[in-house]
Amino acid sequence: MKKRYHLSLKQFVHDLKELVKPHYQASMWPLGGVMIIFLALSFIIGYFAQGILSSMGMAMMMIMYGMASPAAIGLALLELLLAIIVLVALSFFYSFFTTAAQFTYQDKVRHPEQVVSAGSVWMHYRHLRKNQLWRIILYTGLFVFLWSLPLDIIGGLVAKNQALVIVCRVLNDIVMAWKGIEYSQANFLYRDRQPQFLGQSMRHALTASRRFMGGRKWNYLLIMLVVIFVPIVVWEAIFGALAYWGIYTATYVLVYIGLLLMILGFAAYLPVIVETSGAFFSSTDFTPVVQVSSPFLMLASGVT
Repeated sequence: MKKRYHLSLKQFVHDLKELVKPHYQASMWPLGGVMIIFLALSFIIGYFAQGILSSMGMAMMMIMYGMASPAAIGLALLELLLAIIVLVALSFFYSFFTTAAQFTYQDKVRHPEQVVSAGSVWMHYRHLRKNQLWRIILYTGLFVFLWSLPLDIIGGLVAKNQALVIVCRVLNDIVMAWKGIEYSQANFLYRDRQPQFLGQSMRHALTASRRFMGGRKWNYLLIMLVVIFVPIVVWEAIFGALAYWGIYTATYVLVYIGLLLMILGFAAYLPVIVETSGAFFSSTDFTPVVQVSSPFLMLASGVT
């Protein structure tokens, strides 16, 4: 099958609507619900960690005056470490859940008879090869960090020149976004090419993604901007401005309404966000190594 290096934006949006619309509510509730729970738990843990840091500062002052034991600092550090571990675990869980949803929609693209629901997403989550996926996540973060490091160092060296610092920051953001685009298909390529990754480091999934995106990056960027970035920015700007107006006028009910609508709007748009990458990958006519006709056959064949 011939690979496609350019997708029509209009046709892609049309196909995406046809894909998401029939099962929108069935997929929106689990995706949005898990996201809201994740944000709520992250906020609680962050608030807890902030309280630990404040208590550590107070304990250090009390130790200086001989009013507390150094053991209080050790206990606070253990509590802070526990909060960080829980937050990292939650982040990995949410990343895996999002990947499971992407794989569910990918099956829908390839096999229209498949159903997108909370049950199908959970089925994919249970059978994800999480040990490999978290390595892909860590390698992606590591390589993006390494690519951004030189500009961070240069920005630190020219810290006295504010204009050069701004230029370095802008270039750094561009580099990080560009590398993020290059590595964006790593999960899908790993899923379709698992036999080729046996015994290999998961960093090869990033190499495969970078090669796969050769000639497709600008098309992918355009689709991401039009389908995801612009709608989210417009929505968040409107209701973020409402929240800001509530703060400015001390009308705090507007603050709560604005923030609530920002979160709910993002949650309602999650099915589109989750599916866009998978739809782009499948729409390039990439021929996978293993072809399956249903999630149950996919599980039997060991492809997740």
